[in-house]
Amino acid sequence: MLTKVLNKTTRNSRKAGFTIVELMVVIIVINLLSGVALPQLTDYIEKTRQKIDLMKLYHLRDALNRALYEGDVHDIDESATCSNRKTNKDSLSKWLATDNGVTLFIMEMHDILPTNYQADNKNRIKDDTQNMCGLLTGGGFWASALKDAGFGAIADILYARDHNSNNIKSTSTFTAYKVKINNQDWWRTFPTQPLFISRAINGDPDAAKTGDGGQNRYNFKVRWTGGKENSHSIEVFIQSVRGTNKGKPFTTRLGTCFSTETALCY
Repeated sequence: MLTKVLNKTTRNSRKAGFTIVELMVVIIVINLLSGVALPQLTDYIEKTRQKIDLMKLYHLRDALNRALYEGDVHDIDESATCSNRKTNKDSLSKWLATDNGVTLFIMEMHDILPTNYQADNKNRIKDDTQNMCGLLTGGGFWASALKDAGFGAIADILYARDHNSNNIKSTSTFTAYKVKINNQDWWRTFPTQPLFISRAINGDPDAAKTGDGGQNRYNFKVRWTGGKENSHSIEVFIQSVRGTNKGKPFTTRLGTCFSTETALCY
């Protein structure tokens, strides 16, 4: 009887916890997973988020192309200006048919600060002459389509930066605040509800820095498919403005190319 009780107690004690050997095995397995599997899992999650962000470009492209059935890309307010840039139908028509496309706004990605959205940056991006940010602030075809696709906060940001550059106030659609870099004050403006969720478009600390001030800058572009107006289809892409991929769609280190026109990715 006593033997049975002791055996039962021994079995229960084994069920109650790990032995030292078992704990050592668990620790070794965790270390192995941390060194090999965890980075792979992290990259997998990031690439999935990048694909979701890419789908947002397709969503915008589809919104623009749906609008083409009812509207006209030249339905713009030519009296509107943005960052002292004129909104012009002739220039719009010409630029949409080029490889470089039309810049709607720029994105500045920092490895610590939130991504900054603004009309342009003439101090840092001197060679992008095909910027027509007024398409978003002047109403009409472009402003309506981008708003329908969830990019309305960008139009609010561009307008606020253009009209209240020294005293931008946060609103329900975007956040604005000053930061000091190299003893200079700079505004950071970004949608209250993030447009993108991947680390790549929210400041990747592992990304190579291609721009001044520790930031990577990109143009948010549109153009006719293949650069041909008779395609009756608009494409959307995020363009690198510095580095070895200058002028090409932004491609992450995980291989995601941010363009709805796959031909531009090669």
